[in-house]
Amino acid sequence: MSRDRDEFFRRRKGRKKKRGEAIRQPEPDRYLIVTEGEETETNYFEGMKRKINAQYANRITQIRIDIEGTGRNTNSLVHFVEKIMNRSVNPYSRIWVVFDKDDFSDDQFNSAIAQAESKGYQVGWTNEAFELWFLLHFEYLNSGISREQYIEKLTGYLSSRGVLKKGDKYDKNMAYIYEILMEHGDMERAIGNCKKLIEMHEANGEHSYARMNPASTVYKLVEELKEYL
Repeated sequence: MSRDRDEFFRRRKGRKKKRGEAIRQPEPDRYLIVTEGEETETNYFEGMKRKINAQYANRITQIRIDIEGTGRNTNSLVHFVEKIMNRSVNPYSRIWVVFDKDDFSDDQFNSAIAQAESKGYQVGWTNEAFELWFLLHFEYLNSGISREQYIEKLTGYLSSRGVLKKGDKYDKNMAYIYEILMEHGDMERAIGNCKKLIEMHEANGEHSYARMNPASTVYKLVEELKEYL
């Protein structure tokens, strides 16, 4: 996957024009991001999309980012992506599927990743919940915890920074979670923490994504989109 990403960015930079040759403008990038969740993941990437759109508001070349929150399980996400592709007039240059392990079996989780990759899609998976990506903006966590514990920890961080009022809790449907994390968290720390977790599991000889808990590859999609900011 890293090799594909490197080649993608090499192509995007373009080639130097030869003497007497017309400059060819690169085609604008078109992203399709399909998420398992209907709000948590989509709210985050919609926030990033708003930031990118603001950056490119006055430019000729526009970046197209379509985000679909499906509410579907991991095994039907790939089929849903194919339906979108079939009805799309213009092809997407980058296709990402984003989902969590949650209560899915190890086989279901691993097979969903393999199925998506076999179609040439990029995968931003998280084990156990997408909130891990949020939490890694504040701390490095190398042991699996429950969803309730994610909520408790995020509530603590957001309360201490004045984002939440006394008595309020982190809500997975917070519409401006991207902006909140950008202001009060540290994206570079989150990316570094994600990489550190993957390296830890691989160093321990673990190759089953379902058993890499906690871990996330959402940082790969964030790194790509961050190039436009």
